[in-house]
Amino acid sequence: MDGKACGRACHDRENPLAMDRAMHERKRTGRNLALALALAAAIGAALPASAKTVEPEATAEGVLADYTVYIGGLIVAEGSMKASLEGESYRLQNRLGSAGLPKKFWDARWTMTSEGRVDGDKLRPSSFAFTSTENDETKKRLLTYNDAGMPALSFDPPLSPEERESTLPFERKGTLDPVSTFLVPVANDGNPCNRKLPVFDGKRRYDLDLTFDRIDTITTRDNGYSGEAVRCKVRITPRAGMEKAKLTKTMQQRDDTRIWLAPVDSGKFYFPVRVQMRTPIGGAVLDVVRLRPLGVNTAAADFPSN
Repeated sequence: MDGKACGRACHDRENPLAMDRAMHERKRTGRNLALALALAAAIGAALPASAKTVEPEATAEGVLADYTVYIGGLIVAEGSMKASLEGESYRLQNRLGSAGLPKKFWDARWTMTSEGRVDGDKLRPSSFAFTSTENDETKKRLLTYNDAGMPALSFDPPLSPEERESTLPFERKGTLDPVSTFLVPVANDGNPCNRKLPVFDGKRRYDLDLTFDRIDTITTRDNGYSGEAVRCKVRITPRAGMEKAKLTKTMQQRDDTRIWLAPVDSGKFYFPVRVQMRTPIGGAVLDVVRLRPLGVNTAAADFPSN
């Protein structure tokens, strides 16, 4: 290829500064995608899914959902959410991975697992495990909760002192992890919206404020769900550890994030079937593309324990 035909591509390869800029841009795009996906998944999970208080004598049951995430009209991630209930105990697992064009330069996978119990109209998480693998670099975190609702933190590799001190103990106490908030019980025939959820993921502390918007009839991508759903407005309020993030500032200043909650299992649960939010790199849409009760062709989708 001659110099005229090669143009900017050859110039960039021969220019170390241009190569550094390109690498920095990829990393910055990856960080933006990671934050956007993390919050989209967290909002999708951090919503009241139980339309009725789970009774201790209830039998084992649950739901499995496959979903995709599009940003700016392009697929960037796909994943699954599995919710298992047995009596007053619950186990939830959310798996998410990069997809489409982003996966070519940013191979990322996340697994979030939460366990605990329902105590009347409150949720008592016992553990939250998070594993992320980005371009062959794996990081893990574990939160274990005592009877007072105070999480003990464990990170591999360890956090820097600055990161570990980004939240204070009183800010963490009584919070819910991003996945266990998915099961916040509500009173019979109660509104699944109109509530504030205090969330702590081990690094970031924020509130999710939900308000009722309207009842919609929607069809998600690939006809994953078609029917009636409750639409809620969502506003994220940073408390600690995330104030400098551009995405969270954008979400804090706007109230155009929406979540659609659909009744499943004869109305016993509300499950998030769509999330729409604005990010610095484009509008994001999380859509359920397949939704089914546990025990219906789910054997191959069982997730390993962390």
